[in-house]
Amino acid sequence: MSEAKGMVIAMKIETRTIALVGSNYEIGAEMGRKMASMPSLKKLQAAGLRELDNAEVKKAAALFDRWCPGLNEELQGFVEAIGLPLAQVVYYGMTYLRPNCSQIAVLPSMTKSGRPLLARNYEFSHEAEDFTLVKTSVTGKYTHLGTSVLQFGRDDGFNECGLAVTVTSCGFPVGPLQYMRKPKVVGLQFWAVVRTLLENCRDVNEALAFMADMPIAYNLNLMLLDKAGNVALVETLDGQRATKRIGAEGDEAYLCTTNHPVLPEMISYEPRAMRHSVQRYKWIRQRLDGADDITSEDLKAMLLAKYPDGLCCYFFNEFFGTTKSMVIDPACGTLELCWGGRRDNGWHKYNIQEPLNPEAKEIEISFDQFNPEIAVYIPLDTTVKS
Repeated sequence: MSEAKGMVIAMKIETRTIALVGSNYEIGAEMGRKMASMPSLKKLQAAGLRELDNAEVKKAAALFDRWCPGLNEELQGFVEAIGLPLAQVVYYGMTYLRPNCSQIAVLPSMTKSGRPLLARNYEFSHEAEDFTLVKTSVTGKYTHLGTSVLQFGRDDGFNECGLAVTVTSCGFPVGPLQYMRKPKVVGLQFWAVVRTLLENCRDVNEALAFMADMPIAYNLNLMLLDKAGNVALVETLDGQRATKRIGAEGDEAYLCTTNHPVLPEMISYEPRAMRHSVQRYKWIRQRLDGADDITSEDLKAMLLAKYPDGLCCYFFNEFFGTTKSMVIDPACGTLELCWGGRRDNGWHKYNIQEPLNPEAKEIEISFDQFNPEIAVYIPLDTTVKS
């Protein structure tokens, strides 16, 4: 270990890029073969955090067939290649139904390039992060580029049509693990929602129509942005849902969220939030209200600025470390990615029209001492503009 500006560089981590092409079954089988040679990822996927019984497996399969077409075939190819029972696969149990993140969608009227931009930070535990960027081209579906969660899900990304999707938690994270909030409805986890939208929708209108009746168990702030400059925020909270759209004809030029509801009709269901979520949200608004000529470099600087005067955190042991930062320019077809919340790890630019060469790179992450006060719940200010 070594010291760096008051932080301890705790460890080195390997990041990966993977390109997947073929039918869902072929992609699943290829992923199974790859993971067979990656002991840490195989162990995570086979951890058996929540093994479903036969009845639950049938219900989950029916849900996936309806809302995530092709997922069952992909999982079948995977388990046959890696030699695991389907009900034991962590992705299955975790998707049938604790990230802390920030996201900013900026309209063309506010950017120097005249193109819409979508920026996001993802905070979680380094032990539960794939650290993998995946380009996925399923036969008959839209090619998309994004980071994976439990290999099969997507935390974020954009597709060949210019639709970008990111997400933050809306309130306390929902899931089957003991420390999580229990789901109030039967439905999908956010990573299944993100992937199915990227694979099946061309723009914001199609995405909103596709998910209109979709059962979503996770409490999420889902941000949608397309290359034409349409933006929508969808918030779900214990089965309740609200949507806000902005575009060229309106007065607002950006939307942002951290980890609490921001739409007025949703705040009544969750009127308190952790202090760090409120602080990050207010900090974004202070930087962007009245701003113009915003560039991707401006957004990258915001993402890597250290909390509380920024969005980047290094509390990995408390599930609050910045595992990745991203700026998506869907009109240009590019994604810029920085792993681990450290400039030293570098920003890497990828174009969806170009091949994604499989590679592995070593990065470093840093740890800060956690202050429990930032996780204290405080009342939300209902006067803050959403």
